[in-house]
Amino acid sequence: MKPSEIIQRIISHDQNNAVKTAAFRPGQIVSGKIVKLFRNQTAEVQIGSHKVIAQLETPLSANSRYWFKVEPGVEMLRLKVMESANRPGAAALAESLLSQLGMQLSRENKMLIQFFLKEQLPITGETLQMSSEWIKESQSAEAGLKTVKELIIRQLPFSKDIFSALSSVLHGDSLTSLMGELQEELKGADLSSKGQQIYSLLGDLTKTSREKLGQQAIIRLFSEWLNTKNQARSNTAFQLLKVMGLMPGEADEAAALKQLTEGSIQNKPISHVLTELLKANESGNRQEFILNLAKLNGFISQRSESSGQAQTLETLFNDTRNGKIFFPAEKNLLNDLFKSALSHTLNADLGQLLSNPPGLKQAAVKAGRLLAGEKPSAAAALTLQEKTMLEELKNNLRTELNFTYDQRNIHSELKRIIRTLGLSHEHDILNLLKHHDERAAEKLDTLKPLLMGLLNEETSHSAKDAAERLLHKLTGFQALSQESGPLQHYIFQLPVSLWGKISDLTMQWSGRKTEAGKIDPSHCRVIFYLNLEHLNETIVDLQVQNRIINISVINEHKEIKDVTAPFAAALKENLLKLNYKLSSVSFQKPESAGDSPMARETITSIVQSNQFSGVDIRI
Repeated sequence: MKPSEIIQRIISHDQNNAVKTAAFRPGQIVSGKIVKLFRNQTAEVQIGSHKVIAQLETPLSANSRYWFKVEPGVEMLRLKVMESANRPGAAALAESLLSQLGMQLSRENKMLIQFFLKEQLPITGETLQMSSEWIKESQSAEAGLKTVKELIIRQLPFSKDIFSALSSVLHGDSLTSLMGELQEELKGADLSSKGQQIYSLLGDLTKTSREKLGQQAIIRLFSEWLNTKNQARSNTAFQLLKVMGLMPGEADEAAALKQLTEGSIQNKPISHVLTELLKANESGNRQEFILNLAKLNGFISQRSESSGQAQTLETLFNDTRNGKIFFPAEKNLLNDLFKSALSHTLNADLGQLLSNPPGLKQAAVKAGRLLAGEKPSAAAALTLQEKTMLEELKNNLRTELNFTYDQRNIHSELKRIIRTLGLSHEHDILNLLKHHDERAAEKLDTLKPLLMGLLNEETSHSAKDAAERLLHKLTGFQALSQESGPLQHYIFQLPVSLWGKISDLTMQWSGRKTEAGKIDPSHCRVIFYLNLEHLNETIVDLQVQNRIINISVINEHKEIKDVTAPFAAALKENLLKLNYKLSSVSFQKPESAGDSPMARETITSIVQSNQFSGVDIRI
């Protein structure tokens, strides 16, 4: 099942309240039944689930149904009769209403107005005209009609942008697939600063945990290789980089350093000096060599935080100029010179340097597998020194990257992803305007505002299209997250980094508002859907009443109850620490629903079983 289908199931339970939430506005056309007649042409009219006292412009019969047009009124609802709703033939009625509204009697318009009549949606000429245009551009008429219905019953702004945003959430591709498409469009293009930021953010959001771990390991190995203070560790790190496939197996240090200098950092000033230095050494031009060595020494002495690096290069410069060092320089001496210079240059930018070289993704995945023990044959071929360094890397990275996910780490990671996507963009702008908060200004540099900026720049049509669809997706989730009386609802989709894959976490939280405007943690609910790496499609329904929690898990695996049983006691104990009592954990096997194990009936029964349909993040 697509995540978009899950979203439709989750939000479908409140669609039946369409008429209850709709306000009567001048120009609308509604179906009503005359219940009682009063003096002065007033009557009690049943419109959907509402009974209203209305001023009628024409005498009508009791117990009869009519189509009314809502007229402007001050103290009382004013209704103008348009057509008897008792007359047979929905098609004839649709044609009559279209004629009165001045719209074409096309097949599409007839279908549209019949849908409005069937769903008892308030009709106006403007909404019908706009809906007709939007549905023509939709992927299907059915999808367009459902989106229009959601717009009306949720009382969202009736605009093309909101329609497109909501349609993207209800019927479009998943968030991760849209991010992948945009990333592919931006790859290799001549990007503006906004485009580069977007590409970097997308790269971070679409990396698996294995790849993130492997890439950090490669960065550490690069730093270790460029460190000239311990030649043995430098050699070991270089060999491990070759094992991971980031460098050709037959390449020596000199060739690797030359490739690094001429490739990844070719736009840096020091790169040009190093290249010229190498050429002078190869051609035997001592004067040119000393000149470029002086330039390099100047760069390092001005920018280096470490006086040791500057002193080393200055000593080398003086010794070469005074003839104390044989010229041309020996390979080992030249390698150390290049390592020192590159180590200084890349000290703060090594992560950026390694963001795009050929084969990095494959090397990072291989490094992650080595660190996780997933490649025993490759690990067995390593030397003792290489195994020791790899184990040291694994221990350091496990601690620093928080791969032991506990409640606090998951909480902070979800908040980081929400912030990175820009789902709180409008809230951050409001804070900036109200409080002139400097931190709020920093938060504006997130994916959503960057996408808005990219759409105003000159870029390829395909890149703009991919950026616009991703922007609509983010905006659609914001539109669905709203207040409904005393309740708050939040629904979103996040790219979650699992070990070997990226999955879309679709989640809805809701509950009563506290005086502080937050969801009441004692009375709330969460429903979330996640396609896991091994358990596949999984739905978790968590309900909280008076801080008592009931959890329902829907998954097709027969063994899931036995597999999770050992964790039940720990779950109960940890919830008690948060002042929650676990009442039950039940497991259900979904009914078959086409190609997907997720059943329509099962989802519907979950979302309709309680007035609350959300969760508090603190749980």
